[in-house]
Amino acid sequence: MGSRPALALLDILRGEGVDRVFGNPGTTELPFLAALSETEDAPEYVLGVHEGSVVSMADGYARGTGRPAFVSLHIAAGLANGLIGLLNARRSRTPLVVMAGQQDRRHLQQDPMLSGDLTALAAPAVKATYDIQHARDLPLALRRAFALAVRPPAGPVFLSVPMDLLGEATETEVPARTPAPAPGPAPGLERAALLLGDAARPAIVAGDGVGREDALGALVRTAEACGATVHLQPMADCLNFPTTHPLYAGMLAPRHDAIRTALAAHDTVLIAGAHAFTPHHYTPGPALPPGLTVVQLDSDPDEIGRNFPVDTGLVGALAPSLHRLAALLRDRVTDHTAKARILRAGERHAADRDRAESAARAAYSKAPLAPWAAAHAVARGLPPDAVVVEEAITVGLLLRRLVRLDRPGSYTHTVGGGLGWGIGAAVGRALAEPGRPVVAVLGDGCTMFGLQGLWSAARQAAPVLYVVMNNGAYRTLQDTYDAMGGQGICPGTELGPLDFAQAAGFFGVDATRAESATHLRELVAHAGALTRPLLVDVPLRS
Repeated sequence: MGSRPALALLDILRGEGVDRVFGNPGTTELPFLAALSETEDAPEYVLGVHEGSVVSMADGYARGTGRPAFVSLHIAAGLANGLIGLLNARRSRTPLVVMAGQQDRRHLQQDPMLSGDLTALAAPAVKATYDIQHARDLPLALRRAFALAVRPPAGPVFLSVPMDLLGEATETEVPARTPAPAPGPAPGLERAALLLGDAARPAIVAGDGVGREDALGALVRTAEACGATVHLQPMADCLNFPTTHPLYAGMLAPRHDAIRTALAAHDTVLIAGAHAFTPHHYTPGPALPPGLTVVQLDSDPDEIGRNFPVDTGLVGALAPSLHRLAALLRDRVTDHTAKARILRAGERHAADRDRAESAARAAYSKAPLAPWAAAHAVARGLPPDAVVVEEAITVGLLLRRLVRLDRPGSYTHTVGGGLGWGIGAAVGRALAEPGRPVVAVLGDGCTMFGLQGLWSAARQAAPVLYVVMNNGAYRTLQDTYDAMGGQGICPGTELGPLDFAQAAGFFGVDATRAESATHLRELVAHAGALTRPLLVDVPLRS
């Protein structure tokens, strides 16, 4: 049967499992809003007062539900405001389907207010764009968008839809949804098992593909089968390996020299689901040390050999591939050898963790807090089953060394680096997983970029604990400036005194101030009892 374009749009959203629309509307979205209001089982409209927080909420929701989230933006200006979120989503490979209303086609040539080339504006930040000019094309393009959003590499897909098209009375056919075939294991795993099984000092780099594809358990089996030390990829977005496991060696730093040093102790490495070791700061030389045997596994064929040569490249779904690889390795590596490696690695890593633990505990004091103490208080206060949404930059690096997490999805970050993501993303996670405590650990600069998201947190009564690390500066920039030999205060890095409790109150969010590291730990420990958002302002030593 046929439906009016706006109703056909809703039919497809329901069929794709969309139960919420994240948006900030304008006049070009009125036909869509009218359809939402006229349909009893329409998705809930989750309003944001700035498009940056709208896209961030959708990002967090998509990660929490494991399916594409739907975003509605308003014309060129709204799309431009949302671009930072789309850039983050593309970098983090979050599946989103994004629709923006275009001006009425009947006067588009007259350059009406707020109009623009929407697809050209969106193109650098998304996987693909669709410029819909005929009502009959909308349902097919929308089906393609949902399918493309989840196809490796996952990411946002954009549609430009003129407002008069959605309001047409013409009937459009709604194509049935075609389920994607279940991906299988990669061919060539026998060769990978041979290389890893013969290694004397194997290592694994766990990329974000592991977390995205729910392959954490399979990677644990693979690591244990050969006793391989496991590093997370630089600035990992997900929990890709349990931080409580004796084989866990921490996250690789986002510099080629640091990666090369960390992997120099190994003769063979499996790189699973990692995006090409994208560095942050430049250092000369390759990421991998000479003579290292490299096995690379990814669901995206473009990743194989992208930034470094590999001895064997494998393309396939990570979970079934790693399960198969673990079984093959158990036939090649004796149980005694694997257990001995695990024991030795556990002793080394436990000593490293103990040193970090001691340094953090020794820094406990009343406010203002040392960064180590603040990170430790959060890490030790986390309730069971908590989700950490982290956008804290400098304190976040310390937090990563201290958290003890083992459940998939319990740590979320964006490697995209566009500030202001964390507040909205935490709302999305809370909506997606209402049974889990959500603790958002934010830098003060990041918080300033995303403050409008607190309005949505209050509106949705999202039980998120926002922990704002308040040092009054862009600390990471000052630290990099110092490392480069800069003298004094780097211009443009000082934020000055900021009262985040007052800012939270403006948006209707309760707030308090951490009086000590112990007080902060107690506040975090009670995050699971929240029924609405709470912001904790944490004064830090400069």
